[in-house]
Amino acid sequence: MSEKIFKSVLLSLSVCLAPILAQADSIGLGASWTNSPYKGYGGQFEPLPQIDIDNGKFFIDDLSIGAYLYKTDNQEVTVDISYLPVQFKPKDTDNRQLKKLDKRHPTAIAELGYSITTAIGNISTTIGGDILNNSNSVLLDASYNLAFSGDKWVVLPSLGLGWANSHHNDYYYGISHQEANRSDLPVHHAKSSFTPYASLTGSYKMTKQINGFAGMRIDKLTGDVKNSPMIEHSVVPSIFAGLNYAF
Repeated sequence: MSEKIFKSVLLSLSVCLAPILAQADSIGLGASWTNSPYKGYGGQFEPLPQIDIDNGKFFIDDLSIGAYLYKTDNQEVTVDISYLPVQFKPKDTDNRQLKKLDKRHPTAIAELGYSITTAIGNISTTIGGDILNNSNSVLLDASYNLAFSGDKWVVLPSLGLGWANSHHNDYYYGISHQEANRSDLPVHHAKSSFTPYASLTGSYKMTKQINGFAGMRIDKLTGDVKNSPMIEHSVVPSIFAGLNYAF
């Protein structure tokens, strides 16, 4: 699962579960399946942690730890550091040419976020940058969701748009001259690009403290990411499910 998919899924879970959990701290675990866009990778199963601990000033939100710079009943400004697990391992692909490429490593992102809840839905935006100098990524994301809920259930459809700078795209999807010589693939320098996406997440209160969740998401790769010789398909579907315990 790419970092944008993984992080957005976790954010959707947090928003979706919040009305049912009534602001209680919670932990959970599930699993996700993503049809990787890399050639020869196929479907990937991964654990999907869900952690929500919040004292009103500081928070742990899944793979992020951060603090509130500003917080009201319907608006938040946050700063956090997030682990982003995106990576490419040549040994994991069945494609003989991609096996000759370099590894692409995961990294950590420092982010500034803003969200607002209105009568017609929730809007969230983030801007973040790589702090480990693995990829020199700059990532932007904006999303809109509107929750529909009952006594025990919540359904959350979402639409979003991500943007990644050329350093990020070139690191994860580009092919250097040295790699091209080894693999017989063409040199590819990837510029910045947008990634529109849509998701649908649902949760159900099974007992007083245990909640189930499930959902799906579809990303559409564009531009130089879509056109990279490393990429097999530009539509990236994901599905996920799990359980959550509130305490």
